Amino acid sequence: MLIKLKPFDTLFFRDSRPFTKGEDTWADFVFPPYPSTVYGAIRSYLIFKMGSLQDFKEGKFRDILGVPGEPANFTIKGPFLMKEDKLIFKVPYDLVKLKDEDGKVFLLNFIKKPSLLVSDFPFDYGLLWRGKENVDDTVGWMEQLNFEDYLKGRRQEFGFEKDGTFYKLKNKTGISIDKIRGTVEEGRLYRFTMVRLVEDTSIVLKIEGIEELDDKGVLQLGGERKAVAFEKMGKDSFEDLENLDLNLETGMFKIYLATPAIFKKGWLPDWIDEKTLEGEFKGIRVKLLTCVIGKYITIGGWDMAKGKSKPLKKAVPAGSVYYFKILNEVDKERVREIFHFKNISDEKAEEGFGLSIMGEVKRL
Repeated sequence: MLIKLKPFDTLFFRDSRPFTKGEDTWADFVFPPYPSTVYGAIRSYLIFKMGSLQDFKEGKFRDILGVPGEPANFTIKGPFLMKEDKLIFKVPYDLVKLKDEDGKVFLLNFIKKPSLLVSDFPFDYGLLWRGKENVDDTVGWMEQLNFEDYLKGRRQEFGFEKDGTFYKLKNKTGISIDKIRGTVEEGRLYRFTMVRLVEDTSIVLKIEGIEELDDKGVLQLGGERKAVAFEKMGKDSFEDLENLDLNLETGMFKIYLATPAIFKKGWLPDWIDEKTLEGEFKGIRVKLLTCVIGKYITIGGWDMAKGKSKPLKKAVPAGSVYYFKILNEVDKERVREIFHFKNISDEKAEEGFGLSIMGEVKRL
């Protein structure tokens, strides 16, 4: 089922690093929310719909919602931003913009690694800018039609949108209050950033493995547990992307991470050998040819079983791109079934981490 989330007011999401009022001035802002945030909100909604937190701790909903310390028996794909009925994607990291210019991004050239190019890893290929202009990394968003053209390799140049097209940010200041005396705590001033979606923009995700969710309702999401309306979607806005016709005749493909991925080897999936960069995933043997990834982010959460914060995990951010070559004789449709629109994170895949979207790689 597809679910649309529409907040009544502003929302607050921050990263998982510890934040102490008074010692840290700013709480670092994150948007869209991490998959685990949305997954936890849905799980909490279902816990109280079906019973109580104590019932959950006693394992009465184990078959559906699991128990504290274990994942639930449903998975999500997303979350995504959606404008009207079209999905929105973070600009892939293999696209760059011209320095001091906005509005367009350009695909880096996928080339055999030059002998003069030094790397800590034995990549066979590289991603380089061959133009004379200076370029910068791009922070922004691609609408679905542009993104599908990118995946199909139809063009080298694409339009993109800035954050303000889909949401607005508002900085706020807070003061910590003593819960017993009801007075202001001296030196406990802090600041944080709220987000408000613009008109016709919503958060959407796909849920697999449960049918117990109501057709519509209200759940709590993010910091301050803000109320968010949800409803099941009649139209499958993911259909065009999931059924995208991909030509894999070159024996190569790219993977775009639509959500952050937690890999046991940091930036590298656990099933890829660090020396040869070869590996096997569900019967598909591949070699990692090159990749372009963003700065790592930290993923945490709250452990209900232990009543404390979960250990922080480093994750590869959404928008990162990996280029692979297929090594074994296998039906190309099988490759698609394994990698396209699948959660491939080594950890927390059921919570939506590591959503992989395949793209074509053209011959050099």
